[in-house]
Amino acid sequence: MTRLSMLAVLLLAVGLAGQASASAWAESKLQTSATATAPKISEAQARSIAFRHGLVHIEEIALADWGWEIAGRAQGGVEVTLDLNAYDGSVIGGAAAP
Repeated sequence: MTRLSMLAVLLLAVGLAGQASASAWAESKLQTSATATAPKISEAQARSIAFRHGLVHIEEIALADWGWEIAGRAQGGVEVTLDLNAYDGSVIGGAAAP
């Protein structure tokens, strides 16, 4: 085998190895970003947090980009909205209807 042939085979092998490692890296980044953005607080946990903050009945619950939006009623029928961080369950905002 000539030096030129050996160089061509070497470059081909390096190129294939680089492509395989680039594919593996891209796949791992995709999996990491998917798990990093997934909410850590489930709907059941969000409901539990809402009940601990005074809601006695939940009428609507929806997951937005940043958190759970919960609408319901507190004791005495007072309408309440509650916004929870979907990643740590902290209360972001909320208000009782006048």
